[in-house]
Amino acid sequence: MTVLVVLALLLALFWLSNSLRARVINPPAEFQTALLNTQNSQFFCFSVQIKIGDRLISNIEGKKAAPDGIYITGTMQNTPIEFMHLDGKAYIKGYWSADWSVLPDSSMMDSELFITELNPLGSFVFRDIPVIKFVKQERIKGTSLQVLELRPIVENQLMELNYENFIYRVWLDPRDKLIRQAHITAAGKNSSRDKLDIVIKMWDYNKPITITPPKIY
Repeated sequence: MTVLVVLALLLALFWLSNSLRARVINPPAEFQTALLNTQNSQFFCFSVQIKIGDRLISNIEGKKAAPDGIYITGTMQNTPIEFMHLDGKAYIKGYWSADWSVLPDSSMMDSELFITELNPLGSFVFRDIPVIKFVKQERIKGTSLQVLELRPIVENQLMELNYENFIYRVWLDPRDKLIRQAHITAAGKNSSRDKLDIVIKMWDYNKPITITPPKIY
């Protein structure tokens, strides 16, 4: 009987400690710190999956290497693609040609059409965030992460034109104050079948990453 009582007390203390920890989290401050730290990271790897309704639009993996290095590979609109931006030059393979080509300028980097694939943090530009709240603690791959929910007003003309009611679920690592993953949903303005669904994951922060330009023949 004593063992059962002790176990019950331990469980109660565990629940209370988690509850208290959740209450002391300041969601706006935690998110802004994590976003700033993530934006300032010199290197990281990422994956992006974008669906509209039941259609898979993009499924890519990539890596970022400061100051301007970006490399992605995967599929976009059911087409295999590799894209690279390095030292002010942009290269592409698979979208129009099976060989590497140099783009005439970096217009693709500035395009809102591919902003999430080329820079996952491009989806985190807001006019305002009226709602930021703590949802729960969730353990992923052995790490306890803070899950926040945001209901922002986005700063992206293409997203604003086609979607509304944006909801962001963001997983933050409380140890290093970095964003580990995000799940973004929004309702289609023209049709309920056009629901936007974006899953972003980021890892290997500030581990050395080398991006080498392709050989163009």
